Amino acid sequence: MVRKEMGDMIHFVRQLSSAAVMLTAFAVAVPGSLRAQGGEGFLFGQPRVSLKFESGYGWQSASSDVYDWVIGEHTIGRRDFDAPYLGGELGLRATEHVDVAIAVGYQASSVRSEYREYIGTDDLPILQNTRLRQIPAVASLKLYPFARGRQIGRFAWVPRAFAPFVGGGVGLVMYSFEQQGEFVDYETLDADGILDIFNDRITSEGEAFLVRAQAGFNISLGKQFVLTFEGRYNWSNTPLEGGWVDFRNIDLDGLQAIGGLAIRW
Repeated sequence: MVRKEMGDMIHFVRQLSSAAVMLTAFAVAVPGSLRAQGGEGFLFGQPRVSLKFESGYGWQSASSDVYDWVIGEHTIGRRDFDAPYLGGELGLRATEHVDVAIAVGYQASSVRSEYREYIGTDDLPILQNTRLRQIPAVASLKLYPFARGRQIGRFAWVPRAFAPFVGGGVGLVMYSFEQQGEFVDYETLDADGILDIFNDRITSEGEAFLVRAQAGFNISLGKQFVLTFEGRYNWSNTPLEGGWVDFRNIDLDGLQAIGGLAIRW
């Protein structure tokens, strides 16, 4: 499973690296094109497409009963499921006030833990790793209440320095929730009447429907570069699979604080 997670992460990073090469090419080619088409500080017509690379941090709600059990039995806190976020977003301008955006990201936490109330017969801790991985893919609409620039004459368009927005969307999140290591068998006693300890990997993975609300603002950096800051809240839950039995749906809700750099053309 560790190899699989590393493979997924490497594949995701390679995808972002390829997109970064595209961004660099645009960063080199687009300014020269704009200088040929427009004067200092304005674009030749309104931009129609934006490509953004973003990172931030996610705070998980972690409020369903499977988290309560994991936290109660092991030296894990609710905030141990929080993790950094890395992603990208493609934006398409529908109107002066509306964008259609497609965002993909990666967020994963991993914590080393031990049982709170039990130790092994060798007087050593009973250890395990707990991991939560999420890869959301979301299509959303962003509403800009104010015009994002102004037209000058027939061709020149001057971007607005500050542009707030609100939005929302729907999508899917691929997730994996796993514990791997040593576990106490509460139903089996050894010859000395001591609870048995065994090694195992308990995992649930799949896809879940996701709803997102978001709000933030853009800051123009010259003609084609934009800084973006936003807060997002995701709602999602799904039944657990695999070895996780007798638990209700796993809660994948969470708040994200995101910053990004975009190029528009």
